[in-house]
Amino acid sequence: MALDAAQMAIWDSTLSNGMVIDSSVNWDGAGAALLGLPAAPLVQPFASFLDLVHADDRDTLLAAMQDGVDRRSGYGVEYRVLWQDGSVHWLSAQASVFCDYQGEPVGTLGLVGDITRRKADEQRTMRQRELAEITLRSIGEGVITTDQQGRTQYLNRVAEQLTGWSKEQAASCDIETTLRLVDENGHATPEHIARQCLRLCQAIDTAVGSRLQLVTRDGRHVAVEESAAPIWSDDGQLLGAVVVFRDVSHERKLSKQLSWNASHDALTGLINRHEFERQVAAALHSAKHEGHVHALLYMDLDQFKVVNDTCGHGAGDLLLQLLAKMLQTQMRDSDILARLGGDELGVLLPHCPPERAMLIADQLRQSIKDFRFVWDSHAFQLGASVGVVEINHNSKSMSELLIAADQACYLSKERGRNRVHLYQESDQRLAQRHGEMMWVSRLKEAFECRLFRLYAQPIVSLNSHPECHDEVLIRIQNPKGELVLPGAFIPAAERYDMMTAIDRWVIRAVCHHIHTVRDSLNTEQAFIASHQSLPAQYSINLSGTSLSDEGLHDYILEQFGRYTVAPEQVCFEITETAVIANLPKAQSFMERLKLLGCRFSLDDFGSGLSSFAYLKALPVDFLKIDGIFIRDIANNAINRALVKAINEVGHVMGIRTVAEYVEDGPTLAMVRELGLDYAQGYAVGSLRPLTAGCD
Repeated sequence: MALDAAQMAIWDSTLSNGMVIDSSVNWDGAGAALLGLPAAPLVQPFASFLDLVHADDRDTLLAAMQDGVDRRSGYGVEYRVLWQDGSVHWLSAQASVFCDYQGEPVGTLGLVGDITRRKADEQRTMRQRELAEITLRSIGEGVITTDQQGRTQYLNRVAEQLTGWSKEQAASCDIETTLRLVDENGHATPEHIARQCLRLCQAIDTAVGSRLQLVTRDGRHVAVEESAAPIWSDDGQLLGAVVVFRDVSHERKLSKQLSWNASHDALTGLINRHEFERQVAAALHSAKHEGHVHALLYMDLDQFKVVNDTCGHGAGDLLLQLLAKMLQTQMRDSDILARLGGDELGVLLPHCPPERAMLIADQLRQSIKDFRFVWDSHAFQLGASVGVVEINHNSKSMSELLIAADQACYLSKERGRNRVHLYQESDQRLAQRHGEMMWVSRLKEAFECRLFRLYAQPIVSLNSHPECHDEVLIRIQNPKGELVLPGAFIPAAERYDMMTAIDRWVIRAVCHHIHTVRDSLNTEQAFIASHQSLPAQYSINLSGTSLSDEGLHDYILEQFGRYTVAPEQVCFEITETAVIANLPKAQSFMERLKLLGCRFSLDDFGSGLSSFAYLKALPVDFLKIDGIFIRDIANNAINRALVKAINEVGHVMGIRTVAEYVEDGPTLAMVRELGLDYAQGYAVGSLRPLTAGCD
């Protein structure tokens, strides 16, 4: 009854000359059943029994039993047997050795039982443990576990690599030693995340904005993000904590670069217009609430266009860089110099009354006048027209301050250039009247005399995608036959509410062009052209103002119908900044036209920090990566990383990517290597006039 209760049977053998292999084995009925044989008493030669043992276990089993007999100590063995139905069963046997009066072994007696279920449980547990170990070794994050007292118990492979501690070295060390965390200034954290987790008995995540660093065993600092969670037993006892952390050095470097790019001009390193406006707004706030007086300077370089026209944009870029460095040496540490765009510079003079501001402005003007720029055999002398505005408690708004400074600068130009003008209230109407007379009249003339011209620049596929694509660009042809670039008239058109009219003109002209090209296919000349790569899609730039034009949607449909244009042939390009400023209207406008088949491209993508946040909400087909990242991509590892990240995110979202300003072979090779879909720039195609204009 005891044997039945233990599910065991008698294991008995008679030895011959002390050799197990020559022995005979005696089984009771239960023992024979363990071998898969009929449950009846059985006597068999050991060799016959060994035939029932799994082939991989025979030699080991025989050796263990013979060793136990030779030592007269008995043995305990575990082995597998194969039943006649092919199933495998594990048996566990223990036996004692009987000796004769001379001390020679003559037999064994013991117990045997089936341990198949126990072995299956052990193997399953072992597989789970191995799988957990493999998983912890394979994941890309560091994992450290502690006991209840915060002593290190385990590190995975990544944790060993990041901390510099091996599992053996770190065993039983305090977690503060193994995973030493400090802030950006090198100060230890008030309470280690693992200690906090153990104290509160709850999961702890990295605090928002936390910028902790891991100090490795050899003293290096690695930016990390970490979290901790308690480890509980099945009965609810706290066993310790698990800390998960990862190296975020690359992400923080990119974030820092993105933040810098968002607030600085890539060419000169000066702060950009957006950041300058923020600084002016802060100065205005202090003037209104604390009674401080500041000064705002607006500088426009005289004769800068001559350098660009004579020596090219490369010379102009170098001139701006040198000039920026020179001007920074002329100002106080508290003064702020910015590039506002093109050849326009801004200066904020904190805590500076008008009289002092006029002296500083004149000193800067004189420094620019004395500056000599030499390019090849050409030497240039520059000048600067400077407008000065006082910022005090009576100042109204940041935008009005900038407009006033612009107007003061304009008046200094009108009165002979290379001079400084302090803004007066009476200047506003005068400058506004002059500006309107100059810009509005020229734009009206362009409409009335049909001086607008359309040019196309190809957007070339870098892979097997067959689609042809052109971006349409607008110019004004002046009476001398010279082409005026949009940078000269678009700001004025935006300021004086003429952009919507220009956008409508371009839409109608492109639709007319598509219609004209299609109709001309009946001619022999068009037949030849049809066998060339006629663009299947045209990108039309839309201003932020047009996104607020309630009638633009219907106007586009009217032009599509009038010229029988398929919406799929038109892609509207909208700058990232315009979308951000008009997000709800942009979203509605894009979704309505998207339903018709139109496509959309986000221009200058990457210039804002919120790019990825809002991108998911927009039906975008193309991302045109901002040229500031593309221009120097062959030599700038950070720009390459940024472009790679934007490209990968775009592809994950099903959006194709376009590299702007691809001007040379190395840049083209790099964007192709990074896997971008399209390239645009003089390295892949130059501007050409559209074959048909507007009727």
